[in-house]
Amino acid sequence: MSSQKPKIVIPGYRIIRKVGEGGMSVVYLAFQESLKREVALKVMRPVITEEESVVKRFEQEAEIIAQLYHPNIVSIYEVGHVDETLLFYSMPYLQHGDLTTFQYHDDAGLKNMLIGICNGLEHAHNQGVIHRDIKPENILFDQFGNVQIADFGIALSTGQQRFTKDRKIVGSVHYMSPEQAESKHIDARSDVYSLGAILYELLTGEPVFDRDSDLSIMMAHLSDPVPALPAEKAHWQGIIDGCLAKSPDGRFQDIKTLRAAIKAVHQQKTGHRLIQWSTLAVVLALVALVTFLQFADDAAKEKPPEVVNNENSVETTDSIGAETVLNVAESVPAEPEADAEQLAANQSTEQKTISPVVNTLSADEEAKLLKAAQRNIERKQLTTPESNNALDDLLKLLRNIPQHPEGLKLLSEVMAGYYELLYQAVLKNDLKQAESFADAVAEVRHRTILTNEDLLLSLETNTEMQRSLMIGAVVEKVQAARNNLNQAKAKSYISLIDRVIPGQELVDELLNNIDSMLRSGQVLTDKLGIKSVVVTPQLGHKKGLLNYGLAVTQSEITWQQYDRFASATQRDLNRCKSSLKVNLIFSQRNYLKPGFKIFNDMPVVCVSWQDAKAYAAWLSQQTGHTYRLPSAREWRHLVRLAGNNSQCGDANLAGQEFPDKDEVEGLYGCNDGVTHVARRSQFSKNALGLYGLNGNVSEWISGCERLGKFKAILKPDDLCDSNSVMGRSWLSSLGDDGGMKKIDFDESWTHIGFRLVRDLRKEQ
Repeated sequence: MSSQKPKIVIPGYRIIRKVGEGGMSVVYLAFQESLKREVALKVMRPVITEEESVVKRFEQEAEIIAQLYHPNIVSIYEVGHVDETLLFYSMPYLQHGDLTTFQYHDDAGLKNMLIGICNGLEHAHNQGVIHRDIKPENILFDQFGNVQIADFGIALSTGQQRFTKDRKIVGSVHYMSPEQAESKHIDARSDVYSLGAILYELLTGEPVFDRDSDLSIMMAHLSDPVPALPAEKAHWQGIIDGCLAKSPDGRFQDIKTLRAAIKAVHQQKTGHRLIQWSTLAVVLALVALVTFLQFADDAAKEKPPEVVNNENSVETTDSIGAETVLNVAESVPAEPEADAEQLAANQSTEQKTISPVVNTLSADEEAKLLKAAQRNIERKQLTTPESNNALDDLLKLLRNIPQHPEGLKLLSEVMAGYYELLYQAVLKNDLKQAESFADAVAEVRHRTILTNEDLLLSLETNTEMQRSLMIGAVVEKVQAARNNLNQAKAKSYISLIDRVIPGQELVDELLNNIDSMLRSGQVLTDKLGIKSVVVTPQLGHKKGLLNYGLAVTQSEITWQQYDRFASATQRDLNRCKSSLKVNLIFSQRNYLKPGFKIFNDMPVVCVSWQDAKAYAAWLSQQTGHTYRLPSAREWRHLVRLAGNNSQCGDANLAGQEFPDKDEVEGLYGCNDGVTHVARRSQFSKNALGLYGLNGNVSEWISGCERLGKFKAILKPDDLCDSNSVMGRSWLSSLGDDGGMKKIDFDESWTHIGFRLVRDLRKEQ
């Protein structure tokens, strides 16, 4: 690991080291300061940013990847630039190697890996994206061993302009399809060819075609026959031939067909020869051990043993006699059946060792660090204050003694402590506090990796239970937020997982899940044709007053909609009042004849609060949905998100067109063209997609003011003294703020109508 500091400076990122490079870009391991997480930072080389086509290709890659959400495709976090010369984007940091490190041991492991690649490619192809550069270096592994496809730098999208010049060949020559070599039109079958070339190399250890020059390799792809596989791997020949046909028409026609063929490959016991050689190696090793023990026994008789006293040494007290070893060797069968994949896994585990370090601590310093860490854990000083915390103590200890058992245990306690705090914050719905604890978990993880990458496995293993509890709590909160149509809150909870466990597949699954949520402004239509608009807890960056979503009828209930109900139920007509002086005495108005011309699509007026409630109950029964009057808080939520525009001409208000200007003080100074109630779409919709929220008619809201004890005695049949309305109407002047007003119980007026809420929470 190089200690040389990179010269690249990108605000918001602390670059740790270079982890890879290509023709036009360099990839760094970096620490994103704002989210306290490790990322892979892909930076375009400054010397080539003046080439417009290359810059556009880099931007295209970022745009394409950002649209491909799939567990088997590397996701993208951020795209940015510095001074127009330094382009970059950040991705999850996958530190578990690429396909060049994959070794074929058995069919099961190979098939599982290939199916993962097929799943990712199928998703990309379904989005109209052809990768065009499938090669082992572009197939990465996450911490769970799952494949993720990277580097869409020369991907071709059906919705993108092609920035490569005519006849220019793009791709990697060892895995390039014949049509790519000739710079002809390509489609998904070109990626099929490349995957076949990779498969051949995985099975044989050699490229399909390997010549002295790139040109010779490309010519071989065009004309040379596909080599045959060795006899023990011949059961894969059908897949190879179906991928590497010279003509695209002769190949598997899509990734889905290829995946099905891979699944159908007959399982072979390819580990037989490996086991024979392994058995021979075991016997030879045992014989050598017998010889060594015999020699050691003879030497012990001549010289007394020396006692070695070393704090960091590991004592071995068990010994195996020569007779026992020979018996073990004799018991090994000549041709045992064994699991080659398990053997390979065991070998991999044995090879994974802690990097050698030099211990500069004395025994006294070691004890002091351990004691200080224990004390700080008891005091809850896990990562703060800066000069006295458990994490600093433990990392200093483990930097010198990576395998220190008590140090590893206490480090896990620090991480587990933060996981528990994070878990409790999630349960309490305290997102701000949860984000703080998630940052602390990320800090412990990041600083542990910087100290010694090999410590991370121990840390994650020892905190698996706490991590699982936290994830379970987060998933529940995401589901609750989804049920409430609170996408912003759901994403905030999902980001907690992304912060503490970079690259976790669950993040993509949860994001895909909330993508199917109802969106703000979406229109729902019931079987009676009533249209309701979805309103979420926030609109863009503007937050409302609710933490749940609802649907609201697109306009006030219209005359035609209410008349259908009144006719079906034989609803009694209410005597209707008007605020105009000439209408206060001997009024015979009702919803059928309010005193002005009516239209089917105008909001119904002259209906009481009780009429509105009865209509909501009837509509709920007819449609199977739950309709009700909005609460005062829900009404204010709508106004807050939509904006309360009071300018004349934007809503039906009392202006210069008013029939008797003496009836209303403070008229608006313009003529909106409507004297009384306007038709529902005569004025434009607001930002939420609703008609009439800021004018036309005031609207009934739920709830009523209960009778006092004295009034209850006098009016035993009445439940309430008054009901409430909110919003402006065609009678509203400059002084009307649309706030709540009380209306006497069971009254109806020519300027009051109603709209309904469709309660989506009861439809989940």
